[in-house]
Amino acid sequence: MLTKADQWLIGILLFLSVTGIGFSVYAFPTGNRQKAEIWVNGALLKTVPLKEGYRQEIRIGGAVRYDIIEVEGTRIRVREADCPEQICVLAGWIDKAPQQIVCLPYRIVIKVVSSAPPEVDVIAR
Repeated sequence: MLTKADQWLIGILLFLSVTGIGFSVYAFPTGNRQKAEIWVNGALLKTVPLKEGYRQEIRIGGAVRYDIIEVEGTRIRVREADCPEQICVLAGWIDKAPQQIVCLPYRIVIKVVSSAPPEVDVIAR
């Protein structure tokens, strides 16, 4: 049989644990944090966050053999390139993991990575 003091102690401990869990969920959200990785010649050149309100323009290369990468909010694209086929430019905007843009002539890969588990369409065995 629990005494009145035991009941108070259990109540206070439950209250503190629920409050602590609630605070940690509120203070440290684990939401879907996406970022884009820009790889050149197989080496990671830069990681940029994909979040609302973020804008950046990145130029890779020199006066010739260049790609201009544009980051706008939660999406990224190759805006301009001087490669012959322009496949990387035609790929358009990407914003979901594991989408990627590849520029083969200049060996540039842009990958969207996320901390959230991937959405599975079909499982094949």
